Amino acid sequence: MKGLAGLIAVLALGALVMAFTKPTEADFEAALEARLLARIDAADPEAAADPVEAILLATCKLGRTQCAQLIRSLIALDYEDKVLFSRAEVRLGDTDSATCIGAFTRIFCTER
Repeated sequence: MKGLAGLIAVLALGALVMAFTKPTEADFEAALEARLLARIDAADPEAAADPVEAILLATCKLGRTQCAQLIRSLIALDYEDKVLFSRAEVRLGDTDSATCIGAFTRIFCTER
């Protein structure tokens, strides 16, 4: 019985830790902005086959924060606050989407 009570106490403590360390909507917003800035930094305008795309990428690199804000305004983020974790659905238009799960102050995303 002692072992079972100890296991239940550990599980309850773990659940409390999960509940108090799940990322908030602001955390998801910050992670999305950081990911956008990383993609802008990684983009190579010279590798673009389309000249218009190359110009847009080069322009985006010059004003990366404003570009990220513009792209962010086109993205829908649907946040759900669960008991032990948080979840967000991120969509850009009808085709690009990602599902993100947040737990223990971390955010994990899978793109579709």
